This record gives sequence, C-alpha cells and structure tokens, in this order.
Amino acid sequence: MKVITRHGALRYDDDRSRSTGKRMLLAVSSGVLFALAFPPIPSGVTAFVALVPFLALLDDLRDWRAVFRWSYVTFLVANAGTIWWISGWWGDDPWLKMAGVLVNFIHPLFFMVPALVYGSLRRRMGPVFSIAAFPVIWTSWEWLVQLQELSFPWLLLANTQTYNIESIQFITVTGAFGITFWVASVNALVFHLQRRWRQGQWTLLSRRFVTAVATLLLLLVLPGVHGALVLADAQADAAADGPEPGSIKVAVLQPDVDPYDKWGEGETPMGKLRGLIALYDSLAAFGPDLAMLPETAIPFRLLQASYYEEYAWLRRHVDSVGVPLLTGFPHTVFYDDPATAPASARRIQDSDIRYHDFNAALLLQPRDPAPQIYHKSRLTPLSERIPYLDALPFMQDVLSWGVGISNWGVGNDTTVFTLHTSGGDVGVWAMICYETLYPSFVAGFVDRGAQMLGVITNDGWFGNSSGPYQLQRYTVLRAIENRRAVARCANNGISCFIDPYGRVSDETELYSRTGIVRDLPLRSDRTFYTTHGDWLPLGLTVMAGFLLLFTIISAYYKK
Repeated sequence: MKVITRHGALRYDDDRSRSTGKRMLLAVSSGVLFALAFPPIPSGVTAFVALVPFLALLDDLRDWRAVFRWSYVTFLVANAGTIWWISGWWGDDPWLKMAGVLVNFIHPLFFMVPALVYGSLRRRMGPVFSIAAFPVIWTSWEWLVQLQELSFPWLLLANTQTYNIESIQFITVTGAFGITFWVASVNALVFHLQRRWRQGQWTLLSRRFVTAVATLLLLLVLPGVHGALVLADAQADAAADGPEPGSIKVAVLQPDVDPYDKWGEGETPMGKLRGLIALYDSLAAFGPDLAMLPETAIPFRLLQASYYEEYAWLRRHVDSVGVPLLTGFPHTVFYDDPATAPASARRIQDSDIRYHDFNAALLLQPRDPAPQIYHKSRLTPLSERIPYLDALPFMQDVLSWGVGISNWGVGNDTTVFTLHTSGGDVGVWAMICYETLYPSFVAGFVDRGAQMLGVITNDGWFGNSSGPYQLQRYTVLRAIENRRAVARCANNGISCFIDPYGRVSDETELYSRTGIVRDLPLRSDRTFYTTHGDWLPLGLTVMAGFLLLFTIISAYYKK
C-alpha cells in the first residue's frame, strides 16, 4: 500500500512492515541465543554467535532512538530467558516478587550504553573501526557496571563458559573478563566476516576471507590447546612420586530448611539450633577439619545477650565434638555515638542507639576464646538492600519485605579466617552467596592469605529453577582464577566441591537434606590475576576512552 507523507514523498507500508519484522527477528534471535548460552544448559557455545544478530540489527539503525529501542527489546528477551526465576514465584513475599520484576525490566537498560557507543562509532568512524572497537567497548562496560551498588553482574559473557573448563584456564592471567573479551571478539569477527561475504566484498577464496577464517579458528582453538596442556600438567603432577600437597578435610552440611519458614516463630531458637547441629554431629564422625553450614543457617542474632543460652550451648557442643564450625548468621553491630553511625543505620525506638544487621559468617573453633566474624560486603540490589541507602535513608522503612531481615548493612571487612588444624594454621575465607559474582573482590581475599575458599549460600528462594545452577557454575570461575579449591555449602542445594582447575565433584541434589565430605588441597601460591587483579578490563577501559576521544576529535574536524 502506498501512502503520501506530508512532504509529498511516497512511503511503502509493506516495506516498513518488512523492516520492522526483520528487526524484531534479529532482536529476538540475539536475545534467545544469549539466554541459551547460560547454565544450566551445559554448553555455552551459542555465546560465540549470540551478538551477531544484534550487530546486524545495529548495522540497520541510523539514529540513537532506534538503537535504544531495539537494544532494549534484544536484552529484555535475553533477561527474560535467563533470569526469569529472580522474582521468587515460589514464595509468598510480595516485595521479593516486585523486586524481581523490576530487575527484569530495569537490567536491560544497562546494555544500552555499549550499544549506543557502538552505534555512534559506526556512524562516525565506519563499520571496520567500530567492529574492531566492539570487544573493547563491551568488556569495558561489563567491568565498569559491576563497580557500583546497582551492579548485577549475573549476565556477563564470561559466565556463559563455565562448562568449557578446558578452554578457560587462561583466566589465571586475565580473570573472567578475559573470557568476555574473547567471546566478544569472536562475535565481532564472525559478524564482520559474514557481512563482507554477504555484501560481495570478499569471496570464499579471497586472501582476506581466508585470513579472517584462519584468525577465527585460532581464536576458538588456542584457548583449548592451552587448557589441555595445563590440565595434563596438573594430572602429571598429581601422579608424580613425592610428598602429598597439604590438604584439609571439609564437611559441607546441607540442612534443606525452607528459606521462608526458618525466619518464623513456629519453632524456638534452641529448637532450630539443635536441628542444625544434629547434621553437624552426623558428619563429625568422619573427622573433618572444618564443618560448614549455609548462609544465615542460624536465623537469629546468636551473639546478642538475649540469646546467651543458645550461644553457650553451641559453644560447649563445638568444644565437646572438637570440629570447627563455620556458619552464616545475622550479626548486629551497635553504634553508641549517633554521630559515627552511617545514615542507613536503624535506630532503637526512644533512644539514640543505632545499629546495623549484617549478613555474616562466623567461625567457631574448639576452645577458642572468641569467634571470628566476617560481614558480607557485596549485597544483592533490592533483594538484600536498597542501593545507595546511606544517601537515601528515608527508604529504610518505606521498602521492607516480609521475610528475614530487610536492608542489611554493607560490610567492609577484609577478614580471612585462621583455621587451626593438626597440620598448622590455614587461611580460609567464606564468600557469602552473591559475592561469588565479583572476580577481583574474591581475588583480594586470596591475595590476603586465603588458602581455600568457601561459599555459604541460600539459593532456595528461587525454587527448582535455573538460578541455583547458574550461581553454582559461576563459582567455577573464582576457583580457576585463583587456583583455589572451593567448598560450596547451600541451604537447599546445590552443594559441591570444586578443585583449583574448576572441576566439580560431589554435587548434591536440590532440596535434599544431606552432607558431603572431601579432602581439599591447600595452596599458597598466587596467580597473576590474584596479584594484579583486573588489569585487563582496566587497560581496555583506558583504550575505550581514547577511542571515544579520537572519535569526538575526528567528528569535530570533519565538520
């Protein structure tokens, strides 16, 4: 059908419909391929082409409004297919549901920035320059966006390759953002190759086409070759004669307590504690050096004076059994001087005393005079804390949810636990749930002396969905980056052990009450990444800044 516009030009509605349909197909295809790359699908292969339709989509757009609109559609589909479970549909808390819906609709906006920057570069500098810059822009933005309180680094490209153990051993040098740069580079090269061929600029036998294909094959094959050599060396070292490396025996206790019910008042605090310690006792017979319970396994403020009886009983029991216990619990810190309290600290009614509740880990050792405590530092936005609450303290009571403790305090601890064993003291750090997602944050604790890593988590909020599988697999990256064994303890599952090369063993079933025991190797060496942190994304961010500056200057002189 022909339509005459107000300027007298002809517009063909059929052509416009075909254009819109093509763009929708590209956006949905990219979003679906992106979602299919994440656990629990045990591959990640679609990540290497997931952004190709997206780049083809951007190639067809001419202004920033269209880039914004279609980029949002693309990553709305990607988010819906990957983190659909985040709203906690299995529970009864309306705030958790609302927060999850908001995340699904807000998080796609974070992908707009690299899309807009790429689109601007393409219009001003041409397709070759922009394609070469794309991996730099994408990796830089993934790194920058996880530095602030609203960060949700769940959908990093790096997180798609957690089953591809052999090909990601290089992250002991680059960290996980090296995977992001690798995957983004493959996407950019595939797009550029097919674009040149489709437009007739390259033939199948042309020198440039053959060179591009050869480069692509090297990008795909070389990481696997490197990883195979690394794993072969590790196997040879393990089989060689000589003294065994140091190790400790760790017992992981999976109590399978309903995450919604455990905060209720139906059972007494002592009753809850005795139920947990029954599982601790059942594995103590194996003689572990450490027993682990999950995040907030003890769902009351154990160290407050009002729970003196429960703490004294637990103290005596651990002394009697002789096995150190690491467990999650809420820890309350009081600020006697209101002037020193953060703005987000709560106030006790009719007093000037203010306090914070921290999502904490506690290490209780036989006959130690005092427990060691670590406060969680990386909190899930909206679900655990309102972002920038110190700047917006009025939100403290406006937004609160009906299960557990609302708006946890942000810890700033650098605590590495000192575990006493028969073989000497061992450095152990237990990251708490969401902290698993932050590469350089974890590396910092290894650099401060952690010889083994633990994870205590409570993934049962999200039912039998993709969520628990995804967070479990992301831990693989932290093990490889730092060459540290990991003991993962989840309330409802999935608990497991991960060796320093990312190989997972003893995975438990979701929603089962069980325990697992294994000897884990201790290591004190530091990888390049452990020592130097995010040098790669920092360097790429500086490079991206220069690219943008060069583009602005070039555009100015062209005018």
